[in-house]
Amino acid sequence: MKRIMLILFVCILLLAQPLGGAITKTTTIDTIDDWQSVAAATLDVGVAKNISSSYSTKIYLEIAYTNANAQAGVDVIIEISYADDNWVKLTEFTTVGDTPATTTINDATVTAGDTTITLTDATTGDFDVPARKWFIVDGTVANSESVKTVVNAVHTVTLAQDLIRSHADSLNVWDFVVEKVVSVPMAAAYVRVLINNTDADASIHYTTRVSMVTGI
Repeated sequence: MKRIMLILFVCILLLAQPLGGAITKTTTIDTIDDWQSVAAATLDVGVAKNISSSYSTKIYLEIAYTNANAQAGVDVIIEISYADDNWVKLTEFTTVGDTPATTTINDATVTAGDTTITLTDATTGDFDVPARKWFIVDGTVANSESVKTVVNAVHTVTLAQDLIRSHADSLNVWDFVVEKVVSVPMAAAYVRVLINNTDADASIHYTTRVSMVTGI
């Protein structure tokens, strides 16, 4: 009897082993809300994203402070739904307050793929601080982007990643970006982000993206 039980146990262990070959997953990454401006004392309701086919979902949020006035902090509400227009709060948080510094691009040849960018004054604020994330406000707001400093040399900043887009000379840049990643329960069918800029006199910009695992 013991021998039979041992054989059965070994068989179970063998069956429990993964099959040969690598396991692959299918991940979809989408923009939910393009970079956009939110005026002071304004609530912006983000786009509702259908995530019903996703086994694992993460929201990627970036908020740039883009006003010379002190920003008290932004209230962020992540909502989920079992069906569109039936919303329940998943989580809520308030970003830290700060007074961002600003300067301008001083580089007539800023093109997508560049790894450096020259500023008028990279020593103002924290543009020259390694690992600092900062924000380029493009003339077409949706084409704005955040970048991260590696090192500054005479106002030419080396970036941690290639520029995604080309940008015109003299555009404003701001030295404060908040970033947050939020996991969404698998049971949720929709997700959206609410940005409540309660500050009385400081505008912001924000964007949201989503990654969804839709197959394994």
